[in-house]
Amino acid sequence: MGSIESRDRGSEEMQRLEESLGLLSLTSVDLAGAEHARLRHLPGGWSRHSYLLEVPGKAASSEFIIRVTPPGALLDTDIAQEYALYEMLQDHDVPTPHVFGFQPDADNSFGGPFFIMERLPGYAPNVWQRRDRAELEADWAAGGGIGGQLADILADIHTIDDPRAATIAGKCSFVDLVAKWKGVWERVSMRPDPVMDEVWPWLLSRTPDDVRWGLVHGDYRIGNTLVHERRISGVIDWELCHWGDTRFDIGYVVLKYLAGKFFRVGSDLVSAVADVDWFLERYERTSGFSVDREVVRTYSAFGAAILMTILATGAYEFAQGNTTDIRMAWNRFAMPGLRQDLTGFMDW
Repeated sequence: MGSIESRDRGSEEMQRLEESLGLLSLTSVDLAGAEHARLRHLPGGWSRHSYLLEVPGKAASSEFIIRVTPPGALLDTDIAQEYALYEMLQDHDVPTPHVFGFQPDADNSFGGPFFIMERLPGYAPNVWQRRDRAELEADWAAGGGIGGQLADILADIHTIDDPRAATIAGKCSFVDLVAKWKGVWERVSMRPDPVMDEVWPWLLSRTPDDVRWGLVHGDYRIGNTLVHERRISGVIDWELCHWGDTRFDIGYVVLKYLAGKFFRVGSDLVSAVADVDWFLERYERTSGFSVDREVVRTYSAFGAAILMTILATGAYEFAQGNTTDIRMAWNRFAMPGLRQDLTGFMDW
């Protein structure tokens, strides 16, 4: 690719940069300034690592995000599926980044399969940080623009009529999804937990009727969107998507944990952006679907159980020496609040 500006920062970084540019060279992206391209690792990322690639062009610079499945990722999810879903969503009104190429071979300098997508404007709010939470709550007080968009986009996702969606995302029934996460919990839990032992049969006893099949994001929350100038510019992190009961996303998004709860409530609003009843009514109007609050309770409990399982996975991987990321051990501090919520959902 010519002389690359970051060569003096190490051969591994140079190799990553060259591999990224090589994949982009197969597209119509303007690489006129490739010799001045820069690559840096972004903080965060539990089961995908992310890198920012900046490429100067003839008229303006282009910025891309590189998503990588690293060795020892927290969740065993299919990055090829995620890439294919982003490709499909480019044909729909749901705001998502455009994708530019996928490298399925793990034998590369990133250490795992990766794909490249555009960097959309905005930031992913962190509801566990008081400043971000206060900004979101202020938007609600000013009219609820972000909250309305969060509900409307979810309705748009759930009403996608595309035969590719079920094939790409993979059909998964409620019973199969419970069995999947119960199996993960039993593998990674390191001590008895009577609440979690009880939640799996409780969920099966409440298997929802009249399933509303559709595309499920699987981790829908304000933290998996990008907010720019009080608008949602994109929905990201589709790695837990599946074709199933769309009411899962509704029960999940209203969880108190996803509004900043640890030991105490962070915000009383859904994702710190909307009143719960207002949000559900907005979703009903946009989607044309009624929302059974008891089914929402079932899926809220399921979502909390999944989050408990994901957090336990991080602690397990750290205890096994499979990662040195201290955040994985720190995960356990979020579990008491979720356990408390589960007892409430089950009327203990």
